[in-house]
Order: sequence, then structure tokens, then C-alpha cells
Amino acid sequence: MKFKYMLGLSCVLLALESQGQKLSVIPKDSLSASISSLSRQKRVLEFKENNIKGSYPLSVAFYKTSHIVFDSPVKYFDAGSDRVICEKVTGVENVLKVKANQIGFFESNVTVITANGSYYSFVISYNESPNKLNVNMCNGLNETFDYNDFTRPEKIIFSDTYYTETEMIVFAKKVILQGKSKTTAIRHIAEKSGKVAFKVTSLATKEGNIIIGIKMNNRSPLDYTMDFMKFYIRDKARRKKQVSQEVELKPSFAYVERNGISNEAKLGVSGGEFDFVFMIPKFSISQEKQVEIDIAEKDGGRNMTLKLDYETFYYQMNRL
Repeated sequence: MKFKYMLGLSCVLLALESQGQKLSVIPKDSLSASISSLSRQKRVLEFKENNIKGSYPLSVAFYKTSHIVFDSPVKYFDAGSDRVICEKVTGVENVLKVKANQIGFFESNVTVITANGSYYSFVISYNESPNKLNVNMCNGLNETFDYNDFTRPEKIIFSDTYYTETEMIVFAKKVILQGKSKTTAIRHIAEKSGKVAFKVTSLATKEGNIIIGIKMNNRSPLDYTMDFMKFYIRDKARRKKQVSQEVELKPSFAYVERNGISNEAKLGVSGGEFDFVFMIPKFSISQEKQVEIDIAEKDGGRNMTLKLDYETFYYQMNRL
């Protein structure tokens, strides 16, 4: 019992000494009261100014969707309430869409962490007429942030590629130039119907992604309104009674230009010549397979299929 008393006394003396209090002999009867008093003291540290990270105010609506563009892929995000919908845009790595899940809610927050290590915090409030629907976070992170400052333009980073839109347009133009070169152009894969012609002009790869260049010429008096252009891996030789297996390939990026200018609004116009470029995530084919590109006219019959064979796929592919 005496040992326990001396041990407790030593602890109390050390605690009082650390607090700068004058030491004195503590009677045995007051030892329990002293220990109880120390245990009630709250050991809470105060935040310093440089420990506090500010938050950006952002209003969201129920009938409108706000988008936030970051300069790096979003790796983590969280909404403080289920009254706030926060999710990544499908097929895009660095854009979040945020909107209200109900009309009116108490103030909440959204936290975002991007791949380059940046941390973002937003205070979310409800407003059916928000003054900011598209927020650009690409011009830096600071406490005096200007939402409308586009001195560093936003970059859209697509899934499966991690390239920005600007970078992929550069790749697309290189592929179009390859299709015009005597040494790299592909000339034997073409189809024609009703004076509308499609042909594969070039094939390239960039860090595993497959990039296909296709040219369209419309020499007919009628515009060609395209319904779709789809890519498949199919059996090279198919018998009538044989069940054919096919795998659809989904492009992660598409680009089209007319006479060197991106202009999808006049796509397929009579007398027009167009260059298409598609980037598809990495894939390969066996000798029994081929890539087939189905092209269909909307409300029309000028439908075609371009067939990219095994030999062309591997021996005429260029590296960007």
C-alpha cells in the first residue's frame, strides 16, 4: 500500500513540476483529490493560422448541374450529405459534376483530392439560380481564387488515355498527316456506295492506344447523314451456319475535321471531304480475326463495312 502511495505521489509531483507550480509535500489524504483534478484537465491543442485550410463557396441547384474542372485526375471525393450529388463525369478523369439531390437543404461540403496531391474543399449551399455553373480550378489553388480566371485554360483528361484533349488533337493531326504520306498511308481498305466513299488511311499507336484514321468523300448530290460508325473484332472467315463471335471496341476519343478545320456541324455535306480519327484503348487480334468498322447512313441505304486485316494491323501500324 505504501509503494502505491509513493508511486502516485511521484506522478503528481512530476505533473505539477511540468506546469511550473511550486513543489511541496502532498499529504496522503489529498493525493486522490490531486490525481482526480489532473485527470479532469483537457489536453486540447489550438489550431494555428497555417493549420487551417480554407474552403471555396459553391452554390448548387436541383434543376441545374454544376461542373468543376481540375488540373489533374480526381482520385478521391466525398460529399458531406446525401442531399448533395457529387460524381465524376463518365469517361473523364478530372471533372466532377455537383448538384442538389432535393430542393433546399442545410449547408454541406465537398472534399476532393487529385492525383497531383492537391486538396480542395468546397462549402456547398442551395441556390436554384447559382452564379457559377462551370468552375475552373486549373489556374492554381489559393485563398483569393477567381472562379472565372481562365488564364490557364481547363484541360479535359479522358479515361483510359490520361491525355488531355489538346494532346489528343495533336495526335489526331499527326495521324491525318500519316494518311497523306506516300510512305505511311494505307490505300487498300476502302468501300464505296452511291458516290460516298470511306477508306482507312492510317494506323498508329501511342503508349498502347490504337489510333485509326479514316477518310470520307461525298461526291454525290445528296448529303450523307451518318447514323453511326462502330468498331468490332470479328471472325475473319464466317460460315452461314456458324455463330459468329464479335467484340465491340469503344473509342475513348474521336476527332473529325474538314479541310484541316474541326467542323462536325457540316459532317457529310455533299461535296465534302472529311478526316476522322479514333483512339481505342489497347487491344490485339489473332490471325483468325479482323477489325471491322460498320458505317450506317441514317434513314438511308448507303451502309458500308471497312475490314482491317491481321497483316495490315501489325505491319502497317506506326508509332507516334
